[in-house]
Amino acid sequence: MGFLLTAALRPLQTLTQTLRRDFCVGTRSLIRMHSIPKPREIERWNEKRVQFGTYDNIGILGRFMEHPRVLISGARWVRGWRGNELERSLRKKRMVGDRMFLNDFHSLNKRIRFLYKRFNRYGKHR
Repeated sequence: MGFLLTAALRPLQTLTQTLRRDFCVGTRSLIRMHSIPKPREIERWNEKRVQFGTYDNIGILGRFMEHPRVLISGARWVRGWRGNELERSLRKKRMVGDRMFLNDFHSLNKRIRFLYKRFNRYGKHR
């Protein structure tokens, strides 16, 4: 008699188990958090924000005759130009490569070869 009772209740048990599973969505969290993590402090004054508006007065005082790029002092291949080291080295080679000393030209070519390999193997540039 007990066997018949368990045999009759077995489908009912599986039905209740499947219904119970519908209420439990997903798995338990593997990370135990005892408290809410502290928010990170973000550095608001980064290098880009510090330099914002640096050359605004040049247009006002100079009647907008010259671009601020012209007034920047530095190497010719770097003035007012943004790019990574490989692009900067290629630009230097193109602009002043024919006037460089042999040792400097050789070391620049070595650096370009190294950076070319590196940028093609690693990083977001691939």
